[in-house]
Amino acid sequence: MERKLNKIKSAAVRGRQFVLRILLVVFAFTGIAEYAGAFNQNFSFPETHFVRRETTHLMRAPISELDGQRPMITDCFLTGRRIQYQVVFDSGFYYFIFINERAGSFPMVSAGTYVIRRDARSGVFDQMRIFLNNDPNSFVRVIAQPNGSKLELSLFNSMIYRNVRMPITIDRLITEPFETIIRLSDYIVNWDIIFPFYNETENRFVMNAVRAINEKLPMLNDSDDGAQAEDGSFVFIRNSEPNPARGFNCSGFAKWVADGVFYPRTNRLMDVDALRVKNLLERRNTLSLLFEDERDPLFGLDWTRNIAMTIFELDTPGRRARFSDVDVRNFPYEVYSPDIGFSVGNLKVLLYYLAVTSPGYMYLGSVNGDFGRNPVLRQHYHVAVFLPYICPQGNFYPVVFERNIRRPIEAFIRRNATEFIHLVRIKLDENFTLPDISFFADDDSEEE
Repeated sequence: MERKLNKIKSAAVRGRQFVLRILLVVFAFTGIAEYAGAFNQNFSFPETHFVRRETTHLMRAPISELDGQRPMITDCFLTGRRIQYQVVFDSGFYYFIFINERAGSFPMVSAGTYVIRRDARSGVFDQMRIFLNNDPNSFVRVIAQPNGSKLELSLFNSMIYRNVRMPITIDRLITEPFETIIRLSDYIVNWDIIFPFYNETENRFVMNAVRAINEKLPMLNDSDDGAQAEDGSFVFIRNSEPNPARGFNCSGFAKWVADGVFYPRTNRLMDVDALRVKNLLERRNTLSLLFEDERDPLFGLDWTRNIAMTIFELDTPGRRARFSDVDVRNFPYEVYSPDIGFSVGNLKVLLYYLAVTSPGYMYLGSVNGDFGRNPVLRQHYHVAVFLPYICPQGNFYPVVFERNIRRPIEAFIRRNATEFIHLVRIKLDENFTLPDISFFADDDSEEE
């Protein structure tokens, strides 16, 4: 036992010395004396490097001996967690896998899982992958390069960083803590986005809104062109005439959710006629302007902006809101296209970025793409509601509601994979209260 403790202590000393040598190399590369202070000292990530160091002789064993290795479970000196080690052979490569225990099991796709690859022909470690959370498409991949390595980072199936050079080989990284990767790459990678500080209050506002919407979904009727007027009666959006179906389409549903912010502060609902106004002068000059009456191609864009600006003006009395006050335009991993937004393929990572950098908001999205014939126009033809939040356990929930239902974001992305989405933001608070449709709606049969 004493020999084992001495071995662990000496390994820790060697590890610290090694990290210091690497950091000196980084200082030489960057010339920034304050480099070490750039890292978030509150960083927390399930570590496995003590176990990886203890099993390095197994990973470096002759190729002929790798097939005989059996899975094993060992304790991690650093975290107190158990870690499972296993070797898998597939398509000419050996994979050494280190998985943290979680709730009594060892899920492959979970934060801190290391998958280290070794070429069976050359015996060289050429690649490794580290999962960042419980999403299979969120990971760091390190690829061997001459005299070093390069890093790629995928977040929710969006490759947000590529070709980040690091002056250290995979052969040495396989026994280093994950913090070493962070320190060697944060000259480019914004790790505060990947491992953010948790804002409990703002995320709770979003969670409460999601809960309130979920509870009332079974009460909602579906109706083409349906919405609630200022007095709560059900009308058609196109002309504000009474709607006997007393239900919502996608636009009316988005208004009803947004009225959950507007109604507690005004004791009334937003005016359908005001929300229907076209923002012709403020939009970009495109072919769509010639077909406003015939096709109304940018209805979804105008509708969502008008809702968000109406609510924004509650906090800025006497000042007319502008598009820039409510549009989501800043996203470091994709360029914003005016009046178009961002690609739906990047929607999940976009919502994650917003939940991290601007917690406490909900978003109205206008799906748009090439639509129709003679001519084909950029048309905003669908509206959805997004409430992204991070729970106290650190898991990310990009909640999607559209036309009276809740839909998994993966399904939403698949259905609109080739399209774009324009988002506007609405601030939530503790007063979020959805309009009571049974209270507002007039029903002659009930009066009798």
